[in-house]
Amino acid sequence: MDKKGAKGYWISTAKIINQELFDEYVNKVAPWLKEVGGEVFAKDTEPLGKERTEDSNLAVICEFPSMRAAVEAFESEEYRELSNLRRKATENSTFTIMEGLDEAAKLRRAMGK
Repeated sequence: MDKKGAKGYWISTAKIINQELFDEYVNKVAPWLKEVGGEVFAKDTEPLGKERTEDSNLAVICEFPSMRAAVEAFESEEYRELSNLRRKATENSTFTIMEGLDEAAKLRRAMGK
């Protein structure tokens, strides 16, 4: 975990079934996300769902300074409480934490290797 220069990402899809409750989640998670060094990297309310995500009406990628930061944020007591709101407001959700490319891999790609 934590390759040099590699960022961590949360990747999530879901079908929002309770917009009011989901809005409450967003209003609470947005400032918390900044506090833990995360930010929304991409968001789509009309994603093209494939392979069991066809009914998703939300896809979000959050970026963190490292894989460790992404995992620690997800496993924190604060997010456990916040995620209850997300789970109640959505169905058929997916959630994955992944590590991005490290600096060496980025350089090799840039050089076409």
